[in-house]
Amino acid sequence: MYTIKNKYIVLIGALLAQVTIAGLYAWSIFGTALQTEYGWSDDATFFPYALAQFVFAFSTLLSGRIVDKKGPRMALLIGGILYGGGLILSSFVRTPGLLFITYGVITGAGVGFVYVCPLSTLIKWFPKYRGMITGLSVGVFGAGSIVFKEILSTSLLTHTVSETFMTLGIISMGLIIVGALLTNNPSGFVKSAAAKSENDFTTAEMVKTRKFKLTWLMYWLAVIPGLLVLGAAKNIGIEVAGLEASVASGVISLLAIANASSRLVSGTLSDKLGTLNMLKIVFVITIVSLLSLSFISGSIVIFYLGAAGVAVGYGGFLALFPTFTNQEFGSFRYGSNYGVIYQAYGLAALTGILIKRLAGSYTTTFIISAIAAAIGLGISFMIKERAAEKSIKKAA
Repeated sequence: MYTIKNKYIVLIGALLAQVTIAGLYAWSIFGTALQTEYGWSDDATFFPYALAQFVFAFSTLLSGRIVDKKGPRMALLIGGILYGGGLILSSFVRTPGLLFITYGVITGAGVGFVYVCPLSTLIKWFPKYRGMITGLSVGVFGAGSIVFKEILSTSLLTHTVSETFMTLGIISMGLIIVGALLTNNPSGFVKSAAAKSENDFTTAEMVKTRKFKLTWLMYWLAVIPGLLVLGAAKNIGIEVAGLEASVASGVISLLAIANASSRLVSGTLSDKLGTLNMLKIVFVITIVSLLSLSFISGSIVIFYLGAAGVAVGYGGFLALFPTFTNQEFGSFRYGSNYGVIYQAYGLAALTGILIKRLAGSYTTTFIISAIAAAIGLGISFMIKERAAEKSIKKAA
């Protein structure tokens, strides 16, 4: 099997695969079209997306192990076949139950197999810029949702849902496979793959540490607010800020931009300020934004600022936690390690739904989420980064 030796070609291949799976976040376009064309209910069109998110997070456990043992190319090829194949199969579906399988399970698993590869691979190629390269990778994933929203909206003006699923599936499979063929680990890393340094943790070793438990809890609490606000931005605008439906729809694009740009900026700043310091800053932004949303009293300006602040926090967390995992537990089993830590994201998605149902209103939900974020901020002060630990040892 040939090996790509130019890191910038690998960068292009990895990001090409990453941006392609961003079509997952344009699901609301498909959901509306399915309601219109097939007459399905809100629940019937929401569940495939929710299931895909859960399967996405869960499948990173397996994909991370494959990346560590077989390399990113194998995982990307599997992901491309699953993601594109699930969309193609969805084009033949006419009942919600089957869509749960084709889109929710198969396409969702494809996203999980692709998602871990750019994160774990590019850090190995650009070790001096871990924060920036991680921010770029997850930023492309976030920004891709804006692109696919426009592409799918335009396609559905002249094509059926079935035709759009089929076209997206074929193109996505092709793009991810091309990305896979351009992606591999650095040759030096492959040769030393059996050599584990003193700073590297296997997954079994990692999960036994206090730092892992605190990091997992912190991640879980961190992303609950963003998942809530980004998933219901339009409804929040109507219910809390009193916006017209047409105006509230526009906030979705604003939040997508804030989310995507924050991933790159947060990752880049972490290289200069330290990952844990950036996590603390992003927690503060999130808490302040949630509290402002709790007391907006119909103010449109505060609503936009608060919602954008939560999106900035969410994007920052998704850039910083992968970097923090690599920094604290090493590159030796990074794919597997981050796959385990990423399960906090899957639990957060379910927790957010539960909080909203128990709270009964968005205002109460924001307050509860702010408390969760405050606890996460408190946990961040209980963790010492490796750099800090080394400084303490030297001083001693």
